[in-house]
Amino acid sequence: MQFIKNPPKASPFKNSNGVRYTKGLFFEMTLDNSTALYTLKNEDHLVYLSLYRLYMETEDPTEYLFAQEYLDGWEHWQAIVRTNWFKPYVSRWRQELELKIKAIALRNIKAESRSSSKNALSANRYLLEKGWLDKSTRGRPSNEDIQRRELEIIEDRSVLNEDFNRIFNKQAIN
Repeated sequence: MQFIKNPPKASPFKNSNGVRYTKGLFFEMTLDNSTALYTLKNEDHLVYLSLYRLYMETEDPTEYLFAQEYLDGWEHWQAIVRTNWFKPYVSRWRQELELKIKAIALRNIKAESRSSSKNALSANRYLLEKGWLDKSTRGRPSNEDIQRRELEIIEDRSVLNEDFNRIFNKQAIN
């Protein structure tokens, strides 16, 4: 009989059946705190790290590096982001991260404008013209915007259908 020298370590992101946790990862969302790793609060709470704080510190607008570092990868992050209960959180986080990145860039442009470098004139022009403001006037959405929104609706509907079927099938069994 052969024994495995180093058996695979159980993932803190999955249950014993290999299903990834979504609500179960968060102190506020689970009744079983043994699966919770994070809090949804802006600061760490008790022994739980603030996922918001980690998200903001990562400064990754693609969210890929963040997902690789603090979750079970990109697919896990996408599963969490698609849940209805998490959408208000991630929406606020994304908006705040965008503002944070703009603020850091603007601070760097201001510093450049005060220097004697060859880019100082361009930096001053950018500041004078308030280049950081969104000047686009929205008209009819582009075909890409329409298709992106259609895909979001289809994904939301798919998740709802899966939930409905899961709940309906459980009730039919009982």
